[in-house]
Amino acid sequence: MKIVLEKGHVFYQDGFQELESLVIDKGKIVEISIVSSKAKKTKAASKKKKADSSVKPIDCTGKFITPGFIDAHTHISLQQDGFGSLDNDSNELYGLLTPQVRAFDALKMRDKAFEDAIRGGVTTVMVSPGSTNPIGGQACIVKTARRLPDDAVIKDSAAMKLAFGENPKNNYGGQKKFPCTRMGTAAVVREFLMKAQDYQKFKKTKDFKDRDIKLEAMQPLIEGKMVARAHAHSADDIITAYRIAQEFNFELVFDHCTEGHLIAKELGMWKAKAVVGPLFVARLKPEVANRSYETPLRLMEEGCLVALTTDHPVNPIESLSMAATMCVRYGMEEKDAIKAVTENAAAILGLEKSIGKLEPEFDADVVIWNGNPLDGRSKPEKVYIDGELVFED
Repeated sequence: MKIVLEKGHVFYQDGFQELESLVIDKGKIVEISIVSSKAKKTKAASKKKKADSSVKPIDCTGKFITPGFIDAHTHISLQQDGFGSLDNDSNELYGLLTPQVRAFDALKMRDKAFEDAIRGGVTTVMVSPGSTNPIGGQACIVKTARRLPDDAVIKDSAAMKLAFGENPKNNYGGQKKFPCTRMGTAAVVREFLMKAQDYQKFKKTKDFKDRDIKLEAMQPLIEGKMVARAHAHSADDIITAYRIAQEFNFELVFDHCTEGHLIAKELGMWKAKAVVGPLFVARLKPEVANRSYETPLRLMEEGCLVALTTDHPVNPIESLSMAATMCVRYGMEEKDAIKAVTENAAAILGLEKSIGKLEPEFDADVVIWNGNPLDGRSKPEKVYIDGELVFED
């Protein structure tokens, strides 16, 4: 069904501009044009077309229109809201190395947090295993409004989770097992990457017969077809993760990056990609003792590609807009804060050609807010995912 939005303020090409019209058809954005900026009209918008008298435009006067927000690092539905430890599928606590497990296989679209996400304007999420294991499994990317995971999924195996720092060493140290130090965590990651490289070579020989599900799961990473997502809060853990990625030549995204501001220049030289957060946490453990709302800004200033995360359920998924708001409070430009939960997040997920912007041929993930989304009093009035109205206040 064709949908036409008219007037209001639309986030388009790095800022809020006055909207002339935005047209959605068959799940995609097909036209967008801006008032008093005819030169900026897209090719699709500049073609003269007969008005469709069967479509009643939606007047967005006084409203703010953005792409659907994207949380590029969550554990949504792996620990279902309201169930706590009774329904926690985040970590294989005794597995140590579990690259074969997939978050997608534990996804529960019935989780009420998906409803919260939509009410918060979040239309796409990455769902990742937790950070107990040095190699924790495969993350998936899904839209937030579908009955079945198979209908919601964009990528079922989108990244390999690695984890450094306190969580692996405390979990296995508590079991009186190896590794109980950062040295040990790095060692087991290296050892398994070496095995994956050897397995890759062995598969090409005539002696290869039996597949190994763990080593098979590592092949996309070794072959450069999958990125790694490294849970790393402290500057030291960030550096260790980067060192290992360089040794084994795979692409790496830093999750949390809490002390990234302490090594911002180095991260800039590495052209780092970082999903920073959660920002609304007390400094309850050493890894987050230097937590700062200015971290995303410092990284952006050094040229890093930065997105924000709630790390749901650590922070509620609907608070993603508030994380962006706090970044503005601490010096970030409005346009950069919006991009950190739209365009930048899409690029980090490898989806920069389909979501994160309001452009022709992009998915029609569109949120109409009753005020500026960076004003804590604002909330979505309408949310569209793939052109379907999934929420109306």
